[in-house]
Amino acid sequence: MPILLLGAALALQPAPPAASPPESPASAVTLEQLPLEQAAAARCAIAFATIGRWQRAGDSRGAAYPAADTDGGREFFVQVMAKLMERAGLSRDDVVALATRGVEDHDRPGGAERVAALMPACQMMKSAAGL
Repeated sequence: MPILLLGAALALQPAPPAASPPESPASAVTLEQLPLEQAAAARCAIAFATIGRWQRAGDSRGAAYPAADTDGGREFFVQVMAKLMERAGLSRDDVVALATRGVEDHDRPGGAERVAALMPACQMMKSAAGL
């Protein structure tokens, strides 16, 4: 993935420390614990999941985006989470918790603006993945 694309996706996020994720499945894995490329992809996957959730609920915040469930957003999410389990050694519970916290964070004040800021880079990532 090009460095510019990763930089754009993380423009609003603090730089993650160079730490590895916890080994215990009971531990709460955070985006900051993941390598830069994995964290950027996870942020975008979570943003697509959030948009899909908004769209399925009829929430007006999802209206400005292509249908996440049919336009590759859902598949991008699935592929990214599978890669996190494979490459970062995360359990299914870890990725479910990570995604759940991210989607919930997008429902807090300012969340829609964070999603909107990520979307240009996330759409590029999704296209680069062939979706």
